[in-house]
Amino acid sequence: MLKWLKADLHVHTVLSPCAELEMGPRAIVAAAAAQGITLLGITDHNAWENVPAVAACAAPEGIAVLPGMEVQTQEDVHVLAFFPDLTALAAVGAQIRRHLPPLKNRPEVFGDQVIVDAEENILGFEEKLLLASTALSLEAVRDLAVGAGGLIIPAHVDRPAFSLLANLGLVPPGLQPAALEISSRLAPGAARQKFPQLGGYTLLTASDAHRLSDFVTSHTTWFYMAAPTLAEVALACAGKNGRKVVIAPSSDKAPAVSEEALPEFNC
Repeated sequence: MLKWLKADLHVHTVLSPCAELEMGPRAIVAAAAAQGITLLGITDHNAWENVPAVAACAAPEGIAVLPGMEVQTQEDVHVLAFFPDLTALAAVGAQIRRHLPPLKNRPEVFGDQVIVDAEENILGFEEKLLLASTALSLEAVRDLAVGAGGLIIPAHVDRPAFSLLANLGLVPPGLQPAALEISSRLAPGAARQKFPQLGGYTLLTASDAHRLSDFVTSHTTWFYMAAPTLAEVALACAGKNGRKVVIAPSSDKAPAVSEEALPEFNC
């Protein structure tokens, strides 16, 4: 049976140096639950090690976690990459790490890169600087993700930095992203009007949360699908088998199921 699931697919933890230290697994899950979110994407910068901890905290609360990361390509484009399971995520994550430059993090400058467990105990610190471009092209990141059974969603494409449109000016032919992410402050209609390059692509939005207050957004993504899995997300983004994804003004109330009720927000 198909049902609406409220999602936020772009959330950082304390592993991302630019995230606040309050972004531990328990706090993230509590903040997501307060917003009625039932599907979370954990996407730290070029890293994945805190995904298991958030997933462990989220499961008892009825929140599913999509294993992912936010990869910075050699073009300085941020791309969300999602995977069907932790094994695939870890395998690709190891390759991403190998393609980072040999720079050590300076916590006093960039922030701490903390690896934690589900109880928010500190397991260690990532010493390699995560806020850097990998030596991988956009297409190479796509190939790694898809080759592991995953998908990519270029992040915050409307922003003036670290975005697909700002750095490349277009969506490269043949890239075939599952969707494009726009900032949560921007309605899909306004985004398409401002950026004609978005025509023909599925849009979704997310908080890009670096602090707990970021979970409060003006627009939210809803998926109409059978289960909170990557396979279902892919179907929804493609609009297949009755699945769909829409952006709507933030509310605890799910959109109407009928197509007639969706045109303003349909993406």
